[in-house]
Amino acid sequence: MSRIECQDAIQQAVAARQGEIDHLKQTIVAMREGLEASRAGTSEAVQRAVVESADEIKQLRDTVSALRTQMEQMSFEKQRAVQAAVASSSDEISQLKKTIGALRDEMENQRIRHSEEMQSARVASRDEIRHLEQMVQALREQMEKVNAR
Repeated sequence: MSRIECQDAIQQAVAARQGEIDHLKQTIVAMREGLEASRAGTSEAVQRAVVESADEIKQLRDTVSALRTQMEQMSFEKQRAVQAAVASSSDEISQLKKTIGALRDEMENQRIRHSEEMQSARVASRDEIRHLEQMVQALREQMEKVNAR
């Protein structure tokens, strides 16, 4: 092989290798672009996920806050209802105690009146018996006077 043929072969080999190198460079550039696009897509996806997570966290915090407020309101209403029931019960108990006191007083007054009426009836009965006994005695004496004559 002549020198020219050798140089031609070398140039063809260099040209083939250069084509292969260019092809590899293009592949590397394409892969870099794909990797950068993938990174950009991943970055966007991560950013979207972060934004969505932040939004979800905000919504959950708002929900927790609303539920906490609702629970506090329910607790307040429950306490108010309990206080109202206690106050109502206390008032009712007080009224019932007053009623019981008044009924006891009335019973005691009736017992005293009844006792006085019974005593008065006994006295009247004794007086009537004494009067009747005196009348019987007077009638006996009168009959004895009439029978003695």
